[in-house]
Amino acid sequence: MAKPIQLDFPTRNHDAEVQLRLANAQKEHAAALLEFIELIEEMHKHNVLSTLRGAVGAGDQLISTLAHAAAQPDSIRAMRNLLAFGKILGSIDPELIEAVQRSIPRALQDRNARRAVKAPSMWRVIRTFFSPPVQRTLVATGFLLAGVGYYLNKESASMADRS
Repeated sequence: MAKPIQLDFPTRNHDAEVQLRLANAQKEHAAALLEFIELIEEMHKHNVLSTLRGAVGAGDQLISTLAHAAAQPDSIRAMRNLLAFGKILGSIDPELIEAVQRSIPRALQDRNARRAVKAPSMWRVIRTFFSPPVQRTLVATGFLLAGVGYYLNKESASMADRS
């Protein structure tokens, strides 16, 4: 019959191991400890620690106040709108936004430059509106406005049904 293997592990002194690690930490992590102490000092100077202490002390009251505020209809709509805008922004190609940013003339970005630039002629404005990029943008804007119009029309119809 097989004989079981005897496993004799030496007893560990957890306190001594912790003391040894703490003594070595001063040497091994001196730079990190100093930076951490500087961070705590900056947080103390800017009252961040006091604010955190107050937030922890008022924990239940703070959470109940936040929960009450978040349960308001306006807050719920704001959160839903933020999520919807996040989806919209997530679906837009970043290169499109960068192209829009690059296309803004300097005269519109700087007040002094805007005053120094002569207003375009009516012919130039008309030519601009008939250019293919502007026509594409007008069509896209038209679709956007049509979507809003359909929604507003739907809302007014459902309001009439309630009366």
